[in-house]
Amino acid sequence: MRRLALAVGATLAALAGPAVSTAQMEHMHGGADDQAAATVPIMFAAFGTPRVDVLTGDTVRWMNDSVRVHTVTSEDGAWASGRLPADDTFTHRFDTVGTAAYYCMLHPFMRGEVDVHSVLLGVPTEPGAPGRSYVLHGRSSAPSGTDVSVEADSGAGFQPAGHATVDADGTFTTQVEPTTTASYRAVVGEEASPAVQLLVLDRKVAATAGGRGHGVTVSAHVAPGSKGAPVVLQLRLPQHFGWWPVARATLNGASVARFSLRLAHRYPARVVLTLRDGATALAVSRTLHIGPP
Repeated sequence: MRRLALAVGATLAALAGPAVSTAQMEHMHGGADDQAAATVPIMFAAFGTPRVDVLTGDTVRWMNDSVRVHTVTSEDGAWASGRLPADDTFTHRFDTVGTAAYYCMLHPFMRGEVDVHSVLLGVPTEPGAPGRSYVLHGRSSAPSGTDVSVEADSGAGFQPAGHATVDADGTFTTQVEPTTTASYRAVVGEEASPAVQLLVLDRKVAATAGGRGHGVTVSAHVAPGSKGAPVVLQLRLPQHFGWWPVARATLNGASVARFSLRLAHRYPARVVLTLRDGATALAVSRTLHIGPP
């Protein structure tokens, strides 16, 4: 069979996640610490992120983004930055589970806290769909091979929802199948992570096709609105024994995406709403038949 001739325009987003730090407490003048697990901006009269959650062994970085001189000083006196002029930074590593409260000695009304945990569950960055698998990621300071229980609470208390094992690098993943929006937490022994929310939306994909001859345009609309979500155009190709992705796009502000392509033959087609991995399906349109008759 002759190869498909496709002319497709698509935009894919790239994501980057923070890394875990092993740096000890350090006072840097105008430098940067890309290894910090969390960065707290210091504003004119407040800490920009007054509370952060980190894992034991993580480093937090404070950056003075104001014109004032500030300090970052622990309430128990265990650590302190000294005076931080504008654009100066300070980092500190947290090795003990608990709450570390701090303040600015020059402006004592400026206060914040770092909550240190032995297990953390990553905050979901995109919604799930009812009955569709969703991968949750987390980190733990527990030894490799330690069991992790993932629990969900949709209003009636936390119940088992998944299981994972800590990998050698301290990370873990598990798949859950949500039915509705719920809060999730990871539990290692008697320690539980802060709860995070997974939003679950029952979304529908409507697809239409147009064009003449070999030129085809497929339009997709997703409801409720899902600006920025990825959608994939698939064709059922005999040479691939099933559905095959031929184009990708992201939904615009009107929750619409369009695909333009040229086909030598007629094929069944559908549009799939996916997670950002471009593979995990959240919703699928009805099947269309596109291409020359």
